[in-house]
Amino acid sequence: MQKLVYAILLAAFTTSHAQAESWYGSAKLNNARQNLSSALLTSPRVTERVQAPDSTKSLVASFAVGYAFTDGWRVEGEYTMPNSSAFKSYWAPFNANVNNLQVNSQRLMLNGYKDIPINHWLSFYGMAGMGVARVEAEGYQTVDTRRFANNRQHNFAYSVGMGLEAKATEQLTLGAGYRYVAMGDVETGYNTFANRINARDEQLKGKLKEQNVFLEARLSF
Repeated sequence: MQKLVYAILLAAFTTSHAQAESWYGSAKLNNARQNLSSALLTSPRVTERVQAPDSTKSLVASFAVGYAFTDGWRVEGEYTMPNSSAFKSYWAPFNANVNNLQVNSQRLMLNGYKDIPINHWLSFYGMAGMGVARVEAEGYQTVDTRRFANNRQHNFAYSVGMGLEAKATEQLTLGAGYRYVAMGDVETGYNTFANRINARDEQLKGKLKEQNVFLEARLSF
């Protein structure tokens, strides 16, 4: 009888430990809205911005591998697939010239999560992350032949967010959430076209930011 009790306690401890700590893989489908703030066109001949750049929306997937600790803590490495955006702006006194900034970005992040259980199957969480965003920026002025040179950068990126998740099975967790991502300053190379003084002294600049509303599936193993 004593051996049976020990066996039951050992099984219970092992099961509890497996549920509390485990490796996992996850996938997110992000409804990503990118914005370009503090937009600048570096040229000694412009006086002011006439129209701010647009925001863009797209669906982007991301994938992560992580480890769940006890007490609801998790840490993971996440890769977000490439996302392309275009932002248009006008500048005085050349109001007829549209400046089109084209940005392609992808990220590799280290994320931390804290799960706060609501009941045995539903949890709220907060998260924060930091990592590297690879950003390629180019563009053109008015017509595609008047191009700004391509420029590739690797910027420090950070994110904060929150979400709600539910255990569908012992291994599968489904969730939804929101996060804000900052990817730093981006800029094109200088103009490859000849401007009115035949100088290479113009480029497009701004701060790239992203807001995600996402769905997630996480599988423990």
